[in-house]
Amino acid sequence: MRVLTGVMLGCLAGTAVALPPARAAVLVPVTPVQGSSVTTAFAINDSDVIAGSFIGSNDGVEHAFFGTPDGNYTTFDAGSGGSEARGISNDGTITGISNSQDGNTSTEPIYERRPDGKFLNVTMSGQQLFGLAQGINGNDKFAGYYWNRVDGETQGFVGRKGVWKADVNVPARHQFAGALGINDSSVIVGYFSVPPLQGFVLNGKTLTIVNYPNVKAAGTILNGINNKGKVAGQWIDTSGNEHSFLYDTATAIFTDIKVKGATIVRAWAINSAGAIAVSTDIGSFIWCERAKQCPGGGTDVDAPTHVAEKTSPH
Repeated sequence: MRVLTGVMLGCLAGTAVALPPARAAVLVPVTPVQGSSVTTAFAINDSDVIAGSFIGSNDGVEHAFFGTPDGNYTTFDAGSGGSEARGISNDGTITGISNSQDGNTSTEPIYERRPDGKFLNVTMSGQQLFGLAQGINGNDKFAGYYWNRVDGETQGFVGRKGVWKADVNVPARHQFAGALGINDSSVIVGYFSVPPLQGFVLNGKTLTIVNYPNVKAAGTILNGINNKGKVAGQWIDTSGNEHSFLYDTATAIFTDIKVKGATIVRAWAINSAGAIAVSTDIGSFIWCERAKQCPGGGTDVDAPTHVAEKTSPH
């Protein structure tokens, strides 16, 4: 068990206050990787360069890619057993995992791909870490989690240039936890399970717990945060369906990310302009609150808003 000392714990309750309807957001489709059966966009940087993974239609193997969402991609493999690109910085540094098709966190090596194409194994005290590296900020500091073999759980951490720098600790008695996003001020977002699965925002020593305000919400995950304090996240309902949202840390307003025809919607990274990389069961997209935040070619979509009632810190 771990204790985060000297913090204030702020909670967001699961009840919502009604807000006026939000104006339409914009949804831009991501061109699938050529020769893929599934393309998943996990990350987007300030130049609207995306990164993710795809399943090859011929080999059935997961490969990583990056490039512009109109289909001008570079593909690569970080190791055997499948590769995912989970984060991309403005200089082109990419974070992710290999052996991704194994489905076992404890056997998925974490990597960092430098802009020159060189791969770094992410290590702690010279030993390869297994788990996930995802969000990466403008200083190439990344957030992720590793498999703690001693405690038998995932542990959040931050790293840079292929090396673990520090653990990210959340409340004691959790079953597992992970850091997933980080901005240039080193504000970190992620999740932990008490249970239920809950999102968190860690700003220095101040930890705010975030739960999507819906009585059917059974879990919340925060995946990415930009320098304006806007967060991309997901919530899971009691039937196991996955939904997504944009969360504003300043106002506690949630804006729903809707994709017509999709039953699974997952919001991942968010860039400085507010463009969010979204994957669904009908394809990948870039979602933005306003058209000027997005690459061209999008369509308007509904974007309902909600706000959670704040409780006193505890």
